[in-house]
Amino acid sequence: MSGPVTAETNLDKTGQLRTFLDTARAEHGLVGLGAVVATREDGVIALAVSGDRSRGGDPILPSDAWHIGSNTKMLTALAWARLVESGDARWGMTLAEIFGDTDLHAGWRDVTIEDLLSHRSGAAPNPGIGWTLAAPLRTAPTYVQRRKLVAATLKKAPAGSRGAFVYSNLGYIIAGRAIELQAAPEGQTYEQVMARAVIAKAPKGAGQGFGFGPPPEGIQGHKKGLFGRLSPTGFGAGADNPSAFASAGTVHISLRGHTLLLLPFLEGPDALPVSMRTKLLTPYPDAGADYALGWGVGKDAEAGPLYMHAGSNTMWLSQVVVAPEPGAVIIINTNQTGASADAAVRELTGTLLDWAKDDFR
Repeated sequence: MSGPVTAETNLDKTGQLRTFLDTARAEHGLVGLGAVVATREDGVIALAVSGDRSRGGDPILPSDAWHIGSNTKMLTALAWARLVESGDARWGMTLAEIFGDTDLHAGWRDVTIEDLLSHRSGAAPNPGIGWTLAAPLRTAPTYVQRRKLVAATLKKAPAGSRGAFVYSNLGYIIAGRAIELQAAPEGQTYEQVMARAVIAKAPKGAGQGFGFGPPPEGIQGHKKGLFGRLSPTGFGAGADNPSAFASAGTVHISLRGHTLLLLPFLEGPDALPVSMRTKLLTPYPDAGADYALGWGVGKDAEAGPLYMHAGSNTMWLSQVVVAPEPGAVIIINTNQTGASADAAVRELTGTLLDWAKDDFR
């Protein structure tokens, strides 16, 4: 591994974040780490990176994009909320309303958009193994693949029961297709709606490094080979899940860009409308649930309510935390997965949350 990047390349007003990252990376033997802490009053107050873009390669830069995996889900839920705001959709819509009755199995008719976004639709966790194995052979545009996958899925009975929590990438793929059908004007892809309704409406700079699939340059994800050695996965299609997973988890974005997308979930000058934040962050279907719409919901004895999520395509790991009472956003990313990555991210999350509780109230 190369040494950590120099202090001049890190925005770290506290002088502490890079030290935390360097220590965690050394203790857990990670290729690379990046993190950011931001507050509603001051925006980004600490952003730092440590380690290599690829094992033994160039050092990570603070402006590099990271793959955030399932942390895409909160942005997909936000896209639907923006369609509601513009009058193109509404909460409570059923799949019968969105997709029509043609070729829609009766088991899907009463499933709502909230059911999809809270993992309670009855959808299987992922598309079938046959579809997944054939994905690398498909050459059709992503929106065509998504349309065909969703159409085939909705013709058959749901794999599970509506109302039961089953974490489902497939449910979010269906939600991505629903977004395409409700967006006006007609004919927009999910990716286009995200750019228009989410990125363009976020604070300036939120689009930095934003895109779908593995980052086209810079940092690479890593996975273990036959003999357990970590190797970079490159920048091609094989470095991510199939592109039809876009609405479930293929976004890449810089630390700063990601932070600017999440700060509006806090009170502040760029906050999302109260009704929108409340809808997206309220446990569904009731207060006994620990998942909202794209967000896990928890509580810390000192920090109060926490909205969290992790994302991984098995080659990267990203953790986000929004803590309304101290008014902080925390993001931690690494370009590998496994027990060591899990431990480092978990420890850093605790360290940075304690930091936020102590210093940012």
